[in-house]
Amino acid sequence: MFALAHVNLGDLGYVWRRNYDVYIRLWRTEVIAPLFEPVFTVIGFGWGVGSLVASKVMGVPYLTFVGAGILAFTALMRALFECSYGSYFRMVYQSTFDAVLCTPVQVESLALAEIAWGASKAIFDGIFVIVVLALFGAIISPLGLLIPLVLTLGALWVAALSLAVTARIRDINHYNFYLAFVFSYLWVSGAYFPLDRLPHFAQLIAWLVPVTSAVDITRSLMIGHVGWKLLLEVLYLIVAFVVTSEVALRWMRRRLAS
Repeated sequence: MFALAHVNLGDLGYVWRRNYDVYIRLWRTEVIAPLFEPVFTVIGFGWGVGSLVASKVMGVPYLTFVGAGILAFTALMRALFECSYGSYFRMVYQSTFDAVLCTPVQVESLALAEIAWGASKAIFDGIFVIVVLALFGAIISPLGLLIPLVLTLGALWVAALSLAVTARIRDINHYNFYLAFVFSYLWVSGAYFPLDRLPHFAQLIAWLVPVTSAVDITRSLMIGHVGWKLLLEVLYLIVAFVVTSEVALRWMRRRLAS
C-alpha cells in the first residue's frame, strides 16, 4: 500500500494551519530575508555582473536570464530550509510532532502537511522576488503570471526531498553534507549561465536533478518562450514529487514509529 494513500486531507489541513498560525505570529522576523535579499541579489547579479556581460544571453538581457535563477533558487531554498532545519526542530527540540501524533493525526498526514507547508512558504517568499524582478523590468512576458505554479511543483519536490533527509538525520550537524551537495549543484543548474556551455556529461547530471527543470521553466515563462519541452519538464517535476514524497512519508513513519 502506498504511504500517500494513508493521508487524510482534513488532518493535513489542520497541521498546515498550525504552521501557518505560527508563521503569522512571527511574520515580522519571517519577512526580513524575503524583503531585502532579492533586492540586493538582483542589484548584485543583474546590474553588477550584468554590466560585465556585453551581449544578451539567450536573446534577453542578463538581468532577465539570471533573474529566473535567482527566483527559482530563492523560493526552492525556502522549502529546503523549512523541511530540513524547520522540521527537525519541530520533531526533535520542540516535540511538536509528538504533540500532533497524540491526536488522531497519522504520521503520513503530518509528513505531507510539512511538505505542503514548506512549499507554501517557498511561494510566500517567492512572490516577493517576483515583485522585485517585475519592478526591475526582468519579467518581459505576461506568462510570468504562471511562475508561482511552476515554483509550487519545484518547491514540493525540494520539500519532500528535504523531509526525507530529515527522517534519516540523527545529528543536526549532518545537514552540512546535504547542503554541500545542494549549494555545489547551484553552479551547474543553469541558474547563472546557459547549460550548453558545460561539458556534455555535466549537462546530463544537471538535467537529472529536477531543480534544473524548475529554473528552465521559470526562465521560459519570464521571456515568453514555451513549447513541448516545458510540458515534459512539468511532468518530470510532478513524477519526481510523487516518488520523493512516497519515500519521505515511509521514512518518517519508520522514524516516528521507532
